[in-house]
Amino acid sequence: MTGGGLLLAGAALIWLPEIAERNMNGIAATTRKDPSPRAQALHARLFIADLHADTLLWNRDLLQRGTRGHVDLPRLQEGNVALQAFTIVTKAPRGMNNERTDGNRFNLVAALSVVQLWPPKTWTSLTERALYQCRRLEEAAARSGGALVIIRSRDELRDFLARRTSNPKLVGAFLGLKGPMPWMAICPIWTASMPPVYA
Repeated sequence: MTGGGLLLAGAALIWLPEIAERNMNGIAATTRKDPSPRAQALHARLFIADLHADTLLWNRDLLQRGTRGHVDLPRLQEGNVALQAFTIVTKAPRGMNNERTDGNRFNLVAALSVVQLWPPKTWTSLTERALYQCRRLEEAAARSGGALVIIRSRDELRDFLARRTSNPKLVGAFLGLKGPMPWMAICPIWTASMPPVYA
């Protein structure tokens, strides 16, 4: 490969994931006026749970404010989100849709794992992709100074809810699943013996 080819490949590795995420998960500009004080007071009293975010799919720091994408800790705290599901995405066949999806088509998540330079094991393994995303959430929680709390069980949820009454900036995090992968048996922050949080 020539020097120009290497430069082009390097640029693709840097910018393609960002371009893809901006197109898929952009943040829309708004001209709406600020909410009224009454609406803000109501919002501050609500328990807000968001049950879907693909944030772990993208090479962004969950603890840094983003200008694209689903969520990050600063925006979750500002939005008074108490509980956030981080969905694990391991496969997205090209052309997938609600009518019919051919699971044997080109896997966009596999390509994304290569372009974002995830560990090589993730390039060909659904399991390794799931584990990598689990580790990313664990690492973010460990670096958050206690602001991002992983919820693994009903007892941990109860403890988190009690702690959040005195610290409303805490955000609880749990894993969600996209697709039929039997992930509880392989993800280190969950085990098959733990009861589901929603039970």
